[in-house]
Amino acid sequence: MNARPGPAAQDVTAIPARDLRRARLMALILGVGVPLVLSGVVLALVLSWLPELPTPAATHWGPSGVDGFGPPVTFVWLTVLLGFAIPAVLTITTVIGVRDHWGGGVRLLVGMALGISGLSAVIALSAVGAQRGLADAKQVDDLGPAMLVGFGVFVVLIGLGWLLQPHIRPAPAAPLQPVHVDAIARGERVVWLTTATLSRRAMILIALLMVVVVGVTAFMALRFTDRMWVPVLTLVLLGGAFASSASFRVRVGPDGLDVRSQIGIPRVRVPLDEIVSVRAVECNPFGEFGGFGWRLGLDGRTGIVLRRGPAIEVERRDKRPLVVTVDGAAVGAAVLQAYLDGAHAPAAPGGAEQDHE
Repeated sequence: MNARPGPAAQDVTAIPARDLRRARLMALILGVGVPLVLSGVVLALVLSWLPELPTPAATHWGPSGVDGFGPPVTFVWLTVLLGFAIPAVLTITTVIGVRDHWGGGVRLLVGMALGISGLSAVIALSAVGAQRGLADAKQVDDLGPAMLVGFGVFVVLIGLGWLLQPHIRPAPAAPLQPVHVDAIARGERVVWLTTATLSRRAMILIALLMVVVVGVTAFMALRFTDRMWVPVLTLVLLGGAFASSASFRVRVGPDGLDVRSQIGIPRVRVPLDEIVSVRAVECNPFGEFGGFGWRLGLDGRTGIVLRRGPAIEVERRDKRPLVVTVDGAAVGAAVLQAYLDGAHAPAAPGGAEQDHE
């Protein structure tokens, strides 16, 4: 098989510069500006109420009521951290990470940043307000109703943040041209194989997360033997998720596209007769799918997106389009396109098979 360069991979989320600036500005207003103002108001109220709080103050509530105490100033730091710092960092890293890509995942993350700020405000004001004038923090009422209100505010603000951001429709990419593959000899069976893996940065972050979880598991084993199942179950789930999504084997051949995790599951097969079109694209998992791994995009696509860069996008008949990030995506898509165009006849018995890594 001879393959010659064709058109460069198309950007599946090409967005006009004016629309991109408008989207970024609104994201920063909702995810940074509003939390700054809201947390500032809450912080002023908390500071004015601190002299009326018992020492130590109730700082944590469990199923049976108050089960944690600390200095009243704890609520100041929680207001700053949860009300502003976390929403701002989430928004800014999202805006920087997606660069010139924009999609539903970004709008959702910015909405979540706004929701976290609102939830923090309700919790801080409820927890501090309930303890004003008490001599003993053990006398404070249960915060169950306030938590329900906070969760409701969280959900409403996520929806509001979503609606207030502009809905930008990216310009669609052009499909690959069939001239990418010069010829596949009659009787020859061409198979393109490669491996898709997480980026080194993602590997490091996941490894650090696993170290933290292992540390929490060890701590729980020493302190709370009756609750050991919680961190152990979390560790097993995280380990399984990592093992099943860190690396995929991608195969393109006369039977279509096959993407399989290195441990065997999950796996997705797209037979040739189910493929409507195929193209090579540039993919930004964070901007288009809200993260990495096996994802469902808010724009109707399914993604096996492990890193930023080239990807094969397959439009499937009666199913969601599938996007797979992989090096050499243009070559793999070209081989698949050649089969779609009927560029070769079925392999004859004893025909040669070529594997292209």
